[in-house]
Amino acid sequence: MNNIKLIPLTYTMMKREDLQHCALLAAEAFADYEYFSLYISNERRRQRFLNALIHCEFKANWERNGCVFFIAKENEKTVAVAQLCSPEFVRPSDGDYLKAGWMKVWLGGGFKKVNAWSAMEELASAPCHDFEGKHWYLSLFTVKKEDEGKGIGSAFLKECLIPFVKRANGEVLTLFTNSVANCKFYEKNGFSLFDEKKFEYNGKSIGNWSYMMML
Repeated sequence: MNNIKLIPLTYTMMKREDLQHCALLAAEAFADYEYFSLYISNERRRQRFLNALIHCEFKANWERNGCVFFIAKENEKTVAVAQLCSPEFVRPSDGDYLKAGWMKVWLGGGFKKVNAWSAMEELASAPCHDFEGKHWYLSLFTVKKEDEGKGIGSAFLKECLIPFVKRANGEVLTLFTNSVANCKFYEKNGFSLFDEKKFEYNGKSIGNWSYMMML
């Protein structure tokens, strides 16, 4: 993979007509992520859950104050998606999520499992929100599954997302991950670990690592 030459990427803010395609890209990329498979082990059911979840998340936050979606393209093909939240961002209410399609999320993953995952997600992301001032949060960041390992993620961060936050006078950028491989990726790209915890469900566990970058 190290010998693959990265074709120059182009970056744009996501348009409404891109929403469904980008949501599917992210859902497919997260298909085997332990963050979801721990709670919903059946692959087909997990994919239905992810398709509904990411689409609902995008729809609930679309054009919401303080939320910005970016896409990276390689030869006009969308290869990565990111969702940034500014200090002004206010998370959608339960009602907002229901209007955006949360019933399909429950149907896809199962009421109890989805609620267990949702409770974990709130705790997992909490350290990233415990900042004051000009704090930005990278709430979603993913590369198309077939294009992983080509340097797209690093380029997206360094050429688009981090410069954008800096231009907006952001002082710190945070995120969290549940993947050891992702930890290495973020550390390689200049992020520092500031919180670590573990979650358990049905006798299994996953790690949770929160990272920050001072800008």
